[in-house]
Amino acid sequence: MQPLEDLTKGLEVLEPFLNEHGFKFDCYENFNGSEGQFTEAIYKNSSKKFIISYSFSIGQVVYQFNHSKLNHHFYLDKLGYADEKRFPDFQFDDKLLSFNNILLDFQYLVDDFFNGSCEQLTEFAKLRDELLKAQEEFEYKYDLIKIDHARKLFVRKQFENSFEFFQAVDHKGLLNDLDKRIINYCNQRTQ
Repeated sequence: MQPLEDLTKGLEVLEPFLNEHGFKFDCYENFNGSEGQFTEAIYKNSSKKFIISYSFSIGQVVYQFNHSKLNHHFYLDKLGYADEKRFPDFQFDDKLLSFNNILLDFQYLVDDFFNGSCEQLTEFAKLRDELLKAQEEFEYKYDLIKIDHARKLFVRKQFENSFEFFQAVDHKGLLNDLDKRIINYCNQRTQ
């Protein structure tokens, strides 16, 4: 599949800056996602990658150093440019405007990503990973609390409430065989 015409026109806006900072076009990769097919354009400079995903508009802009990755919005927000960034979370009808806004935002990334050693990118990526892990641990423990509460409600013969708490469990692998039988029983009793 040929890259979308809008993507190639947009990349023409970004390429002079990328080339000036040692980034060379590497490849296009095509993927099927939940919203259809999209294309990634990848630019490399040694251990650094600039990746832009495009479908009907820009889907995601990613900065990578070795194994550390950050998306455009998170990176700029953590650098302190949340209010100054030009590339918004939404897309404009004018497809080239989005690329021009990314180009304007590049000024905030020159010191760390384009010319620097990506120390802040690496630090922010570790922070994000720690936050995601902490959130996952919290959700896991919260599901254990829901299961315990659902079991207690079942013992009290509050079948509808028990069923609702079991349904609210996100990590279904935490449910044992007895829990599954209780869910079926409560479901039958509440219908």
